[in-house]
Amino acid sequence: MKLRTFTGPSIQDAVRQVRAALGEAALILSERVTPTGVELIAAADPSSAQQTVPPPKSSSSIVERPVTEGMFDRETLVWHRIPDVLIDELLADPCSVALSRLVSFGSFSFAPGKSPLALVGPAGSGKTLSVARLASRLVLSGITPLVITTDREKGGGIEQLAVHTRRLGIPLIAAHDTRTLKRALSQRQNGQPVLIDTAAVDPYDPETHAVLLELVAATRAQLCLTLPAAHDTEETADIAEVFCKANTHMMIATRLDQARRIGNILTAAACGLVLTEAGISDAVAGGLVRLTPQRLAQRLSCRLTFPENSAESTSSNGTPVSIETSLASSSSSRPPSPVQKLTSVAHPPRTDTFPSFATTIARANVAESKAMPVT
Repeated sequence: MKLRTFTGPSIQDAVRQVRAALGEAALILSERVTPTGVELIAAADPSSAQQTVPPPKSSSSIVERPVTEGMFDRETLVWHRIPDVLIDELLADPCSVALSRLVSFGSFSFAPGKSPLALVGPAGSGKTLSVARLASRLVLSGITPLVITTDREKGGGIEQLAVHTRRLGIPLIAAHDTRTLKRALSQRQNGQPVLIDTAAVDPYDPETHAVLLELVAATRAQLCLTLPAAHDTEETADIAEVFCKANTHMMIATRLDQARRIGNILTAAACGLVLTEAGISDAVAGGLVRLTPQRLAQRLSCRLTFPENSAESTSSNGTPVSIETSLASSSSSRPPSPVQKLTSVAHPPRTDTFPSFATTIARANVAESKAMPVT
């Protein structure tokens, strides 16, 4: 069946047009904001649509180049900045098997009456956009979520989420304290899904633990940590452990489309967090995908390089040369850049009081059988 385009002032209005024209089984393939509202592309036959429509393009300027298949390659895992203690575990089995044994994978359930889902994390980790993406997914599937924000600290934080909820045609409730948060939850109807966008917290603030526990006590919510890819591995492990101690059991990996090395994501999950979703583009609709062992194995088995028409060059014999090779071959003809000077300096040993990464992993392995499944 041919694809059809529907437009409306809000996404709910456009969805109603889709259902009326193509039936309840219609598959909505994409969503785009227009100057007059929202545009949806839909098809009545899902199998036909899947063959006709290419996957959504990522905003990333990097492309995947496979290195190995079946088994992980040590050199590639080191390139991803994965700690040695995890590399040894990953090399023991085929990729997907090793990942499934090392970390837990799960998915969100928005069945009627389920506990609210509250996204937590440091500033700029992608909480607000992730809430908008989950809300968009629910609305496109015909479910109206209750969206609440407690982010009164960040300038423009509420307005940012309000832009998305207006496009979806659903209200946004702002709660400024525990009392107003409970009042907001009382507006839940027929056990509808509840999404809570929380204010950023400093992982190393002594009050963070109490703040998160208070959030759980007031809402009975499941906490999900949002963490961006490409951050420092040890720092990410420290952050993951802080949130794990405050009853956070799930995580969303954000900005995978903007990262080359994603070892910190695996590191955080190995600390005891269940991997659920990954951000793969800057789009609201379709910007999140379920993170499976196969998908993560594919990324960890690749070194991402820039496309040939940008930062990748070609050698004299016409063979493409990666950016790493280009830098290495030109290093003798020009002085080192500031970045090269910095990366050539050995980092001094850590002197802070946080537990070592090996200790964190050991604790996670001991508690692996006690990890809370995502239901």
